[in-house]
Order: sequence, then C-alpha cells, then structure tokens
Amino acid sequence: MAAKGKSIKEFFHNRGLKCTPQRLAVLSILEESPKHLSIQEIHRRVKKILPDTGLATIYRTLEILVDLGLVLRVHQGDECQNYVMAPLGHQHPLVCTDCGKVLDFAECPMEDVAQRITEQTGFSVEKHFVQLFGKCRQCQAPL
Repeated sequence: MAAKGKSIKEFFHNRGLKCTPQRLAVLSILEESPKHLSIQEIHRRVKKILPDTGLATIYRTLEILVDLGLVLRVHQGDECQNYVMAPLGHQHPLVCTDCGKVLDFAECPMEDVAQRITEQTGFSVEKHFVQLFGKCRQCQAPL
C-alpha cells in the first residue's frame, strides 16, 4: 500500500496537482467499493474520515479524478451519475440495474464501428464511451 500511495502521489505531482487527503479518501473509498457510488454516498463516507469535507469538494475532486482517467462516471437510466474506479486498459462498464454492481467488459466492438464511421463519413472518432445496463448473474438467479 505504501508503494501504491507513493505512485499515486507521483501521478498527481507529475501533472502539477496536489495529492490532497480528500482526493486520496475518494480514491480509497471507490477502490474498496464493489459497486458504483453516488456523490452523496461518497461524501457521506469521506466525512467519516475527514469530517470537515464539504459536498462541493467532492464534486470538484470527482471531476478532477474523471479528467485524469482514474475514476469513471457511470450514467444511470434515471439521468443520475455514479462513480467507480476506472478499469485498467480499455474496458466498458456493465451496470446491474437491480443491485448496482458494475462489471468491466474488456472486448470492444466500437473499434470496428469507429472505423466504419470514419470510412463512411470522414469523421475521425477520437474516443468513445459505451455502457451497458442489465442484470448480473446473482440478480438473474431464481430465489
């Protein structure tokens, strides 16, 4: 954990950012969570560690962590946004609509689609975000 803490501090430092206790707390909370968390839930958990942390700080922290690619914003069907640790490599989130668990899917069918779009329209796709909703195995299992 110490080596990991050092590398995250270097990660921030190399980008000209401070490695604040709030940023570390948010990362730790998301890393430990098996499912995506709302901003309110992240705030509630951070306040247990750092009681003076305001909600605005959580919003700013999450925006920075998303921009850095460390955290992934997960869009819910009801237009809410939750957050999870970004997976290593190029993956897409599979979100269980019952329990909220987020699984990562490494195969990317969008590469072929992006290539066809470029060939057909001349539009150069630089990046994409694909997210799928459904039910995980546990939620599909009969009671």
